[in-house]
Amino acid sequence: MKVFFIRHGQTTANVDRIYAGQTDVKLTEEGRAQAEALQPILEKIPFDRVYSSDLSRAMDTAKLALPGCDLHTTALLREYDVGYVLGRKFGDYPKELEKEYLLTKNYALFGGESTQAVCDRVAQFQGMLEKECFENVAVFAHNGTLNCMLRNVLGDVDMGGLYNKNCAINVFEYDGKRWRILALNYMSEV
Repeated sequence: MKVFFIRHGQTTANVDRIYAGQTDVKLTEEGRAQAEALQPILEKIPFDRVYSSDLSRAMDTAKLALPGCDLHTTALLREYDVGYVLGRKFGDYPKELEKEYLLTKNYALFGGESTQAVCDRVAQFQGMLEKECFENVAVFAHNGTLNCMLRNVLGDVDMGGLYNKNCAINVFEYDGKRWRILALNYMSEV
């Protein structure tokens, strides 16, 4: 099974560089154009199932990228709960927590979700997929959930500032025994 994991299009929070977490923020015009630009790539792939986070930015990206798709939403793919930094500018958090946050990206420091909790949610989603007999699956979600999928596949490694571009295609494969990564931040034909 191949899983095409796509981060949502650009949002107003991305432009303003604020923590959006699990709030619903809208796609910008650029974000809508990014999602629509995926159509000629994704329409060539016969998807057995299309999943999305239940947050509007991911659902809207899916609907623009795969018009008319039968969209299955799940809270398992939601972005991190970022706690009390919600709505703040990136980097606007208590300075005494800066070093630990930058090392761990752990929002539990701010009353939100721990990285482990989000990775566990994503692992639950992966386990659900492992029980299915799909050939191709599209998944529309968030930077945090994609990073957790990468952690779940690679092990607890430092993502070292990996930046997942808006609307980039990331391809994973499950062969019935293990997961592997086929492509990251892929922007042209698959």
